[in-house]
Amino acid sequence: MDLDQIWQLDATAQAALVRAREVTAGELVEQAIGRIERLNPRINAVITPMFEDARRQVDGARAADAPFAGVPLLLKDACLEVEGTPYYLGTRVLRDIGYRSRRTTELAQRFRRAGFIFAGKTNVPELSAGITTEPSAFGPTRNPWQLDRSAGGSSGGSAAAVAAGMTALAHGGDATGSLRYPAACCGVATLKPSRGRMPHETPAEQPDPAGVWTEFVLARSVRDLAGVLDAVGGPGRGDPWVAPANAGPYVAELRAPERPLRVGLLTRDVSSGMPVDAECVAAVERTGALLAELGHEVEESHPPALDGMFDLAPQFAVVSAAARYAQFRWLAKVAGRELTQADVDQPLITAEEAAKVSALRYVDAGAAFDRVARVMHEWWAEGRDLLVTPTLRQPAWPLGSHGGAVDAGTFPPPYSFSGQPAMSLPLHWSADGLPAGVQLVAAYGREDVLFRVASQLEAAAPWADRWPAIVRA
Repeated sequence: MDLDQIWQLDATAQAALVRAREVTAGELVEQAIGRIERLNPRINAVITPMFEDARRQVDGARAADAPFAGVPLLLKDACLEVEGTPYYLGTRVLRDIGYRSRRTTELAQRFRRAGFIFAGKTNVPELSAGITTEPSAFGPTRNPWQLDRSAGGSSGGSAAAVAAGMTALAHGGDATGSLRYPAACCGVATLKPSRGRMPHETPAEQPDPAGVWTEFVLARSVRDLAGVLDAVGGPGRGDPWVAPANAGPYVAELRAPERPLRVGLLTRDVSSGMPVDAECVAAVERTGALLAELGHEVEESHPPALDGMFDLAPQFAVVSAAARYAQFRWLAKVAGRELTQADVDQPLITAEEAAKVSALRYVDAGAAFDRVARVMHEWWAEGRDLLVTPTLRQPAWPLGSHGGAVDAGTFPPPYSFSGQPAMSLPLHWSADGLPAGVQLVAAYGREDVLFRVASQLEAAAPWADRWPAIVRA
């Protein structure tokens, strides 16, 4: 194959070429570097190039040692850390002091053992908190499909990089949609694994008592998602969450389900009542039709626990305020001084304001989400296999909107609280060329169901050859 076209291959195919000695790890890395240098000035997905580090890593990459030996990987500049490398979390404070990580987190170690070569770090909103990636410290990441549109967040830099073919894979993190929102905006695939399936880390010492935070990758193929989960999955050391059953290997699940599945379709944002764009509705309806053609039992149905779930916004605000205050304290400790509002884009939470959130209010807020999550599982327990929803309530919105859930809708967050696995797949494009992602949700621990259905849908409605015009310009 022409070396100039290898960037179009998924990571599984790139790794196979390295093992067959048809291409070298060094050639893959140089191609990724060249594409980042050419495309990033217009997209602003990569904020910390690690090119010399990547070239040094090539020397240690041996074809037979690991499943993804020699494949370049971009890292979200939040939660995952590599000792001695810049770590900014989208903040001016860490950027201005030139902060460097003092440890290598467990998932980074697993990625290295899997053979990946770290090529750089990607843009995130400040403190990795937000549905769009537009930090004042680094500027906005632009959607490769339309440069005036958001790439989503908080893993927006990673999603945009994969969509533009800078690398076949990029790392990301998800607390209440931060993998799925940008995947849908940028037309790539991702998985939020079940709680306990992956190492449990949070950025800037953010508390996570409900276990909503997880990490994984954004990809261009379902088999890459399965292969990476096989390579790096498993609970982290000291992780309080019990690993779910059905632990793979997931590459073996890339086959048709053994029986017709019971599938529920949901096209309305019943959690918030916000309207859903016709293109996002069409994406779900088209997916439902494909699933019916594949022999599955499809009906309009959804967990009743979702109805009005957005009414829990005040409780979510309590939990979010506690998390943000902990992050501000960590920033102040690292900076060696008290923060001022000039240091951060978000409203600064003072100790006095934080003290108003009593322990009882905090516990009550967490308990409210726990109650909803427990009831939500009942829909799957009644014999249903899969829920299909839009990932976003509209395709990627214009940069500068900063509307949060008003822009993106509230389809992804419930399954972070319930701990269930959820995918976003690029199964539809709008009339004006923007992706409209579709979310698939399975019962807790049933990534195997998602991989079987996703591989069917990928074959029925392939997206591998869809590229934004900018990548060939």
